[in-house]
Amino acid sequence: MGRQREAAEVVRMLGESRLVTLTGVGGVGKTRLALHVARELTSWFPDGVWFVELSSLREAALLAHAVSSVLGVAQQAGRPQMAVLVEFLARRRSLLVLDTCEHLVQGCAEMVETLVRGAPDLRILVTSRRLLGLPGESCLQVEPLPIEGRYRAAVAEAELVPPEGRRRPAAPSASAAPTPDGAVALFADRAAEHVPGFVATPEVALLCQRLDGIPLAIELAAVRLRTLTVEQIMGRIDDRFDLLSGGSRTGPPRHQTLRTAIGWSHELCEPLERLLWARLSVFAADFDLEAAQAVCADPDTGSDTGLRREQVEDALIALMEKSIVRRIDTGKAIRFRMLDTLREYGAEWLRELDEHAQARCRHRDYYLGLARRFDEEWFGPDQIAWYVRMNHELPNLRSALDFCLAEPSEHAAGLDLAGRLAYFWMACGFISEGRHYLQRALSLSRTPGTSLSRALWTCAWLADFQGDLDEANDLATECLSQSFSGSDLAAAGWGTVCCANTGLHWGYVSEALAMYERARETHEDGGDRGAGLAYALTGQAYALTRLGRPEQALSCLRQQRTLCGSCGDIWLHSSGDWVRSLIELDRRDFPMADRFARTSLRAKHLLHDSLGMVMALASMARSAVGLGDMERSARLLGIGELVERGFGLWLGPSEPDGLREEAEWRARAVLGDRAFEAEYAWGREQDVESALAYALTGDDVTTRP
Repeated sequence: MGRQREAAEVVRMLGESRLVTLTGVGGVGKTRLALHVARELTSWFPDGVWFVELSSLREAALLAHAVSSVLGVAQQAGRPQMAVLVEFLARRRSLLVLDTCEHLVQGCAEMVETLVRGAPDLRILVTSRRLLGLPGESCLQVEPLPIEGRYRAAVAEAELVPPEGRRRPAAPSASAAPTPDGAVALFADRAAEHVPGFVATPEVALLCQRLDGIPLAIELAAVRLRTLTVEQIMGRIDDRFDLLSGGSRTGPPRHQTLRTAIGWSHELCEPLERLLWARLSVFAADFDLEAAQAVCADPDTGSDTGLRREQVEDALIALMEKSIVRRIDTGKAIRFRMLDTLREYGAEWLRELDEHAQARCRHRDYYLGLARRFDEEWFGPDQIAWYVRMNHELPNLRSALDFCLAEPSEHAAGLDLAGRLAYFWMACGFISEGRHYLQRALSLSRTPGTSLSRALWTCAWLADFQGDLDEANDLATECLSQSFSGSDLAAAGWGTVCCANTGLHWGYVSEALAMYERARETHEDGGDRGAGLAYALTGQAYALTRLGRPEQALSCLRQQRTLCGSCGDIWLHSSGDWVRSLIELDRRDFPMADRFARTSLRAKHLLHDSLGMVMALASMARSAVGLGDMERSARLLGIGELVERGFGLWLGPSEPDGLREEAEWRARAVLGDRAFEAEYAWGREQDVESALAYALTGDDVTTRP
């Protein structure tokens, strides 16, 4: 509302410049304007318009990972994630919107410069309180909303008259020059949500003027109409301005203005609501009620003082009613979030209360506890629910990790937290980010114990699938030394599995088989009936298949299937399905091979396991050749490249390479080069979700009405 001119200008600028930055004070509407323009320009960019919100990110090293997550470019590269991202965008005509870049301006500038240089058809729209400072950067300063022309005379008169002699503002002049919708129209629109039939008056124009036309402040003021008149609001704002300006005379004027709006909302809160607001500021992004209660409630000492756990919900509802906290309905769960500027204000109060360190520790404790629950329950029936939840919690997990790794007294907790997320890093598409955190944690803490052993095998596991086999082997060897000396059989089993993985990728299949068998025995000796044993059985079956021993492989898979089925696991169960598809390919039972590979792909897709998806697609492409459907085989091969290149995988000398090579030469021999390339290009050029829908159903979903 009131941004038609700015929107048209941004559209014009994007037509002439590949990088446009929207700057302005916080709360002025940069994000809303960027979203509006992005929606308007969807037809310009056939390969997608992407919105990446960066406010919760605190480390520039993870910028490429954050963008990749939104674009669906999985973090499983054996090379820098930035290179993977550039390759993904290089041939696409896309618009990338990077929102809230000012806290990482140097890192954002470097990333944007690389993307602009490497992706010639990419346009980038940035919102930031600071320019990136790059050559060719076009800038639009997003100004506060103006007071509409017909109210300007009344506002000007009121500004010239001292408050004690101020008269009621004159009615708007009908002859005044018309002005597009601005601050008053925005207030009236939001006010009508709370007071049906609300009509703007000159007093509203004065109120908007005192709020400097900042949309955030205007919207917060409109909410107060549920209990106050415009005149009463004006009276309270006068006092609040004086209080806040007196408390921050050295701050920038734009911060004083926004601080006024936020501080005034803070004044309207009850003491417990203010306390909750301050404590909620430790959340890096959205959160649920359980987390709010765990992090924000005082310990139960039997005292009536402080914020009790049972009071958190009521205080949270009150903050929602005051538009401090917003509800987010994710479909199966309700989550909550504060605007960034409101969260920053709460953080200042938290420091004033001298509770910041205590709140960060409670935040750390909660997310470490959540990670431990995830680790314990992952191998079970709730894997999809856990994937969804942990994906939502990723900003808070990052925040907890960053806190631990920045405080020497918390390094051990950081090591534990990073290791407890092993299955999330591996199974849910965050290999590169997980390794980043584990390498940092291991560089800071090497205290012997279970946490160290777990971090070592987890980092070895991730390094192996990024192609860093030497580091993987060194870490796995150190893990074995630590775990056997401490009688940690679970870690010893996983360390042996990691050595087997590395041997397999080096081409030592027989030696890898022996290590998988040893890992299996170690897990059994330790009483492990979970993921460690299931993974060892899967690796053993795969190595046996590679060695041409299908009956023994099937025996391992039967045990693996029973184990996974008894627990409700789908991640490793689907890996077993993929190995079974290889066995059926060797037997030339192509319908059965396709069935098992498709089942594997479906589960891997649900969990965002991009490595597993590529392997399943390779098996499906070879099955399609065996079934005589060369067109589908070519398309599946193209989709495999789409996933592998777009998600940045390193597969090593593993099964997919041989499957794809055989499928390609057979399909090309039947179709001819031109027809094969056309079908292959079809698969490679789809968006990932449409391509995977085709792979799973056989239908070209892009042609549906």
